[in-house]
Amino acid sequence: MIDLRRTIVKRCVAICAAFLAFAAFSCTMAPPPSPAPPPPSMPIGGAARILPAPVITRAEGFGDRLELTWLTHRTPRDVVAGYNVYISSTPGADRLAGNDSQLLDCLLGGTAYPGDTDGIIDSESVIIAPVTRGARYYLHVRTAFPGGTQGPPSAEREVIARPRGVLTLRPRFAGAGDGFSFSEDRNVSSLSDSNDVYLFAMKDGLFLGSPARLNPLLRSTRLSDLGPSDSIDDFPDCPRQGFGDEKVAVIPGHTILVVTEDGRMAKLRPQDPVVGSDTSSVAFDYLFQPIAGEARF
Repeated sequence: MIDLRRTIVKRCVAICAAFLAFAAFSCTMAPPPSPAPPPPSMPIGGAARILPAPVITRAEGFGDRLELTWLTHRTPRDVVAGYNVYISSTPGADRLAGNDSQLLDCLLGGTAYPGDTDGIIDSESVIIAPVTRGARYYLHVRTAFPGGTQGPPSAEREVIARPRGVLTLRPRFAGAGDGFSFSEDRNVSSLSDSNDVYLFAMKDGLFLGSPARLNPLLRSTRLSDLGPSDSIDDFPDCPRQGFGDEKVAVIPGHTILVVTEDGRMAKLRPQDPVVGSDTSSVAFDYLFQPIAGEARF
């Protein structure tokens, strides 16, 4: 009887030890918890989210190109095929349906623009070239999605391809380049038939003058001081033709309106440092409106 009891106890101890050993082995071999799955790149159902209409934040025209920037409303979860950039010579293309042949004809490059290369997806930009100097263009943008669909259009923006930049004038008799022709977009002699404006010095400072002051047979230009400004882009709407005098003082920080003999307008603004009557040359920011009679910049 005693031997039977000992045998039973031994078997129970062995069973318990085996169970504990198996439990310990199972715990050491248990796989680590799986990481949470990444968020889906597309909404449930596989269809791309239709984004709101892009918002154009900058539409600028130059003599040889247009520069366009817009907000996309896109996040890293949104999948797009690119952006349809439309450029037309007549307004109203933003109201056309996506399959309208007239709209397809004004799609820049004939295909969706993939976006710029700066890595920022909530804003995109594009340079449009070549363009016709002095021409009006009407631009709008729509987001393109996989499968060929596109989102709603941005508001249409009018842009004129107009020369702008920096020109340098020397006071008359200080050397070549004392005049500037806006139609030719270059420095010329103050006595040139194509000259629109020239720089000259008096005891009370520097002035811009009409070539007709030098010779009545030369071009007659009207000049006026529009007042203090922060940049050449101030005063987007200017007075009409017939406003101004044959000369105007060059004042640091002031924008000067130039109306050429053929009715075209330009704005000039002297760059810092402060200029004086003994200055050898003056650099001006300039913006030329090549459409005759157009007073908007």
